[in-house]
Amino acid sequence: MKTVTPSPAGKRRSESRLPGRTQARFAFIVLFIVNILNYADRYVLPAILRKVQASPAHGGLGITDFQAGLIGSSFLIVYALATLPLGIWADRGIRKNIIALCVGLWSVATVLAGFTRNFLQLFSVRAILGIGEAGYAPATLSLLGDFYTKEQRGRVLSYWSVGTLIGSAIGFALGGLVADAFGWRWAFFIVGIPGLISAFLAWRISEPRRGVFDTQDENFDTQDENEAEIEVTHGQVNSWQDFKQATGKILRIPTYWVLLGALTFSFFTIGGTSFWLPSYFADTFHLSVAKAGIYSGIVLVVGGIIGTIIGGWLADYVQRRRPEGRLLVATIGFLAGAPLVLSALFLHNLALFIGMFLIAAIFLSFCTGPLQAVIQDVIRPDLRATAVGFSLLFAHILGDASSPTLIGYIADLNHHDLSFALLVTAPTALLLAGLVCLLGLKTVARDMRKMQEQLHASHE
Repeated sequence: MKTVTPSPAGKRRSESRLPGRTQARFAFIVLFIVNILNYADRYVLPAILRKVQASPAHGGLGITDFQAGLIGSSFLIVYALATLPLGIWADRGIRKNIIALCVGLWSVATVLAGFTRNFLQLFSVRAILGIGEAGYAPATLSLLGDFYTKEQRGRVLSYWSVGTLIGSAIGFALGGLVADAFGWRWAFFIVGIPGLISAFLAWRISEPRRGVFDTQDENFDTQDENEAEIEVTHGQVNSWQDFKQATGKILRIPTYWVLLGALTFSFFTIGGTSFWLPSYFADTFHLSVAKAGIYSGIVLVVGGIIGTIIGGWLADYVQRRRPEGRLLVATIGFLAGAPLVLSALFLHNLALFIGMFLIAAIFLSFCTGPLQAVIQDVIRPDLRATAVGFSLLFAHILGDASSPTLIGYIADLNHHDLSFALLVTAPTALLLAGLVCLLGLKTVARDMRKMQEQLHASHE
């Protein structure tokens, strides 16, 4: 096969299509804010859960722990089921428009939650919330992957993931404070309305060429370059048959299966503990809804930000020296976090619990950016949004979509004992996540090399 020497004009045109720093910075800021609102909308319910569960005579809906868990799961089940088809759409459509539409949809659903009058109504609007948030994640991760180079992605995605923690903290703290001051319905109103403004800003983001930083150093002439651009821009998921072929290619990557397992167990732990943490604070330490929400937000945001930033920096640092560096950092986080969570749940002193759980949250957050970056490392650019969508479908259905209901069910069986329910689920899931990642340390370097070889071959 013949290699064509690129013309200077072809090089200049390739460079001119690279997204500028201003475009990348604007996109990151908007998507960072949207990610904050995403999780503020998501976690406002756990913050006010005990008030929602109160009897109708006290302004609540009178629901059990199991029903409360079902409401949390309703959002995540719909979110998981919708993520894959919307991820395929993100591989074909204009990603910034998909993000804008989804942000507007989930913001409206959040506001509507404040008008609900019974379990079924709240269950339904939280399920609708899942549709909006499902389309946002694959499109955003794919978009950010095309605004930054391969060397920057782990760090950038880790910084972007900090928005998850800040949004969770806002949802917990603001939700509890507003619920105590004005009633739980106002909490939904306050966190839902800003999303409509963010939807407009997302629509103003520029759309970069797909895989632009993965192909910019390749040697191909102007004609080959244009053909490659069309191939990468439109992707290959254009029919059901193409989808099956694309999914088959993704599932033949051994490291991808490891990532599915690690994400599932980590989502189970993060989803379950985050949903029930404010209630755990209120029940175990006899705190008000406002204080329980504030403490939950502090623990999650401080531990999460420290862990995410250190984890992202450490992952990129180790990655420059070892091809499995990012996955190694995530493995360490899981295996260290498991005994720390177990120890924290045995503590019934508020200060000691916060300290121990904070350290556990730091280690657990090591995985946030690196695992997403590994997906980008081993998956071709035209399949990344589909790969992200499939991984989120798998991980959410078996992970955080099931954990709130399972933990609530176990708590109801044990006289509303959340401590016992968390004790038998969270540390076990973290340990399994770490063990799965150990398997991936043997395959990730080979899969990264294969992906690069496929890109090289497509432009020769």
